[in-house]
Amino acid sequence: MTSNKDWNTIWKEQIDKTFTEITPISDIEMDELFNKFNEIERTASSAKEWIEAHGKISKETAAFLSNEERQLMIKERLGSDRPSWNSKLRIVATNIETAERAVFTQDSGVSILDALQASSALQGVWPPVEINGKHYFDGGSYSMENPDVVTDATKMLVLSTGLPVAVPYKLESLLTNLENNGCETKLILPSTEVMAILKAFHFNTVEAKIRPSVANAGYIQGQKDAETISKLWK
Repeated sequence: MTSNKDWNTIWKEQIDKTFTEITPISDIEMDELFNKFNEIERTASSAKEWIEAHGKISKETAAFLSNEERQLMIKERLGSDRPSWNSKLRIVATNIETAERAVFTQDSGVSILDALQASSALQGVWPPVEINGKHYFDGGSYSMENPDVVTDATKMLVLSTGLPVAVPYKLESLLTNLENNGCETKLILPSTEVMAILKAFHFNTVEAKIRPSVANAGYIQGQKDAETISKLWK
């Protein structure tokens, strides 16, 4: 969305291609992982205990790629674009040692690739990422969207994955708090068509083969939602 590449180049490099990357977890294994997440939701007595349980899964996740290979995978997904920090970008991960959310910015002294790797280290799929002696995993264990890390916005467009993964801090509550503090919000959820594709793939979003069909359905949804979204910025 913030790339300086034209849309056709982005599409060709990231979607219209033959995918050769390793799929880290099968659909059946993803179902089993979601069952573990659901059990944590049922048994955790507090948000901290909830996140600590996810951290335990992260600690037990073995690496099957080297750190260099994992970062090459992330680079490949970005195509010829090379990400860089800017004053607005915030990348969220979860600190295993404290069970607290970590927000990386351009002032954190962390490479953007390390931050992306940490934020996307889905527990049960990718191992935790060590940064400056601390260990981090998926930023979505706190909230899938984390809209509240932005505190200086008067308008906010929230793009939700809509995945059926329970988290301790509910999106509705976070958005309500933002609205109560004077921020106008607009939530965009995946269309029925997108959700049907996700369901067919057992919501296994780390399966590379899902990307073309989801991207095409998302493009169609984007065309339909464009007018609604544009009104937010006026």
